[in-house]
Amino acid sequence: MYQMHCLRDRLGLSVLGLEMAEGVGGTWYWNRYPGARCDSESHSYSYYFSDELLKSWTWSERYPGYAEILRYLNFVADRYDLKRSFRFNTKVLSAHYDEQANRWEVCADNGDRYRAQFLISAVGNLSSANIPNIPGLERFKGHWYHTGQWQH
Repeated sequence: MYQMHCLRDRLGLSVLGLEMAEGVGGTWYWNRYPGARCDSESHSYSYYFSDELLKSWTWSERYPGYAEILRYLNFVADRYDLKRSFRFNTKVLSAHYDEQANRWEVCADNGDRYRAQFLISAVGNLSSANIPNIPGLERFKGHWYHTGQWQH
């Protein structure tokens, strides 16, 4: 989000973020299982580019839970009107560089195609569950859950 803010609001570039989720938050959007919290102090999640922003948010805990981190990220996104520069619920299927046009072509799961001079790949490697191969799991009769696939 900070990169979007800098490119759009400081440099005046046209910026579009394609986001698979319904909202901002990255790993904190996807990992909302009961008890999820960070193992870093809350101040490490704060954006330091604005004194006004720093003064306008107070963390309630030293090691906050996912809900507070997500509230903070939405607070920042709303404060800088960043959500208008995202296309939520949009999964990137492919991106390739067209050397003749000197542009990137990005294809999304909804059929939309985007062309851009620059592409920043922020793949969100924590948005897909890594399910281990556990012998015998298919015979287990009960319910099992992976935190990365928690039903929000």
